[in-house]
Amino acid sequence: MNDDEFLERLRRAAAAVDPVPDLVTRGAQAALSTRRVDEELAELVADSELLAGGQVRAADDDVRLLSFEGAGVSVELQVEYAGGLVSLRGLVSGASGEAVVEVAGERRAAPIDEEGWFVASGLPRGATRVRVTAVDGTAVVTRWTSV
Repeated sequence: MNDDEFLERLRRAAAAVDPVPDLVTRGAQAALSTRRVDEELAELVADSELLAGGQVRAADDDVRLLSFEGAGVSVELQVEYAGGLVSLRGLVSGASGEAVVEVAGERRAAPIDEEGWFVASGLPRGATRVRVTAVDGTAVVTRWTSV
């Protein structure tokens, strides 16, 4: 077993024995959301995982659909899981330029094509959000969502 595998086992054990309370997670998300008060927040309006009644993380080969709306912008995400990695295919309306996907301390810019589509693949699982610029110049960011 290498160091990464050992650390992953420790993370799983800690999460099973002493999970982070939901109140702490919500508080941390609220604190982080104030970092850029000039951005508009796009709220989660639909999640196929919640519609199916599940609170369980999607398994490999599953597809999850997320919809966000705010400040005249909508972001539809198709989340695909494979081999422990995540691929996002997004459709944006009311924005142009590029979509910046933030996950696990990493930022990836994906160009939005003329039809509103963008793709970001090979992402790690974890708290993820997407930042776009509305056609009027307003910065819009989706709520952090665990994928």
